[in-house]
Amino acid sequence: MLEIGPGDGALTRPLANTGARVLAVEIDPLRGMELARELASLSNVRVVVGDALERSGAEWLEREGLPLPGVLVANLPYNVATPILTRSLSGPGLSRIVVTVQREVARRLVARPGCDDYGYLSVLTAIHATGEILFDLAPGAFRPRPKVTSSVVRLVPHEPPGNHTRDRALVEMVGRAFAKRRKTLANALAGLGGKARWEAAMAAAGLPARARAEELSLSDFRRLLAASEGAA
Repeated sequence: MLEIGPGDGALTRPLANTGARVLAVEIDPLRGMELARELASLSNVRVVVGDALERSGAEWLEREGLPLPGVLVANLPYNVATPILTRSLSGPGLSRIVVTVQREVARRLVARPGCDDYGYLSVLTAIHATGEILFDLAPGAFRPRPKVTSSVVRLVPHEPPGNHTRDRALVEMVGRAFAKRRKTLANALAGLGGKARWEAAMAAAGLPARARAEELSLSDFRRLLAASEGAA
């Protein structure tokens, strides 16, 4: 198991009690060294000091010589939760991700087309995994107490993983589409080969000419990408 941001070890200890090998990555050197001393008697726990953003979850496990696939379990720091998740989702090596994040982020991770929370993060998650919100946690469940409600989310990466070359092209297209979400897709994607290419692709994919990003499902985006390659 990989834990990011163990803090005082409130989650690290019960993870260790499962008998799993636990790697805890702490960005604060003093806190990391203190936790390492406190947990020194647990042979299945290793605490390392480092910035979780420097590597994906699988890369951290590999760096410490731990076997893959692994499981990422963490109360993620709210300010870096999204980049940590997107990096860990985009590569192989994790069989499951169970994390606590701000409730608004959790809703964006699992949102479907037509929902107010649906956006780039929703599609990016769907490309790589199946997600669900397990339950919410009130501010009083944490110390120090945050100002927001949190949610525990489970993400299960697709098996087998997707085609990384195709997924990169899909992620780029989706990112551009949502970056200009108020525009029609043909206008939002014009920087990738011209507006005419995307107008033709929309028609070939059977999508409304004036559709916008938030109206398309993952399967719609995949169909549009395939049609655009024929229209290039």
